[in-house]
Amino acid sequence: MNNIYWNGVRSFLAVAEHGSFTLASEAIGLSKASLSQQVTQLEEQLDVQLLYRTTRKLRMTEIGERYYEMCRAGVKQITDASDLAAQATDSLTGSIRMNAVGGLIGEELIAPLLIEYQQAHPAIEVKLEFSSSRVDLLENDCDLVLRMGELEDSTLIARKLHTITTRYVAAPSFIASHPKINHPSDLKGLPCISGSVQEWIFARGQQRIVVQAEQGFQISNGRVMCQAAAAGLGIARLADVYTDALIKRGELTEVLSGWQQTTPLWLVSPPTRHQLHRVRELMDFLARNFKHRYQIVLT
Repeated sequence: MNNIYWNGVRSFLAVAEHGSFTLASEAIGLSKASLSQQVTQLEEQLDVQLLYRTTRKLRMTEIGERYYEMCRAGVKQITDASDLAAQATDSLTGSIRMNAVGGLIGEELIAPLLIEYQQAHPAIEVKLEFSSSRVDLLENDCDLVLRMGELEDSTLIARKLHTITTRYVAAPSFIASHPKINHPSDLKGLPCISGSVQEWIFARGQQRIVVQAEQGFQISNGRVMCQAAAAGLGIARLADVYTDALIKRGELTEVLSGWQQTTPLWLVSPPTRHQLHRVRELMDFLARNFKHRYQIVLT
């Protein structure tokens, strides 16, 4: 295949991914005229129309969508192979893109460790992004992802970092002014402090109880939930990394300790990216240092 073809593929992928010639031009540093010409030449070589173009809108044809998916997967494989081949020595160079949940876990646990790692390896370029949505590692360009909960895709390389404990906490003043909480059913009618999860599931042995946290303060931010709980607004459901320091200081009291839930925390990487020395080294570094960092945050 000639250069005209490969240039056309690259231009077509850029336009398809960004949704316009203008944004694609800015992203890859090629003029709109050149992009348009290369995509047109590609369509002529393939003898198909890949894009519908109007003055206001641009979208892929049906064959264009299928062609895009196959080309994107192929180009990603070529990029991964080139990256692996370029790794001729054990020197740590290149970029690592990582996705993690935000909040305290991302900001106080992961981010400081990545900063420390890049300080030790200045030739590495770490790109960290926070999001609550689940990243598809086989489709995304991430090298590493921090995931919570059970893993479904067995083709990924996974390494367990930690086990998080979910606690139910409230201010001592709230506990003193309300009936004693011995069972999850005792939460019904009480104000709850909830985030994105309002259906609280309690499991112990064969028992399974669901409590709807409908009444009370709601905010999808762990730090604010802690503040609300310490202010006496109700019962909060939070990870131990948020609560344990406040429990030690007496600002929060744990209830229903016999109904604690645990959630595994994983580092996950696609097999092709895990072969890269820099990615494996970062996984090892995070696995070695995460527990210590976790303990610092808990105190």
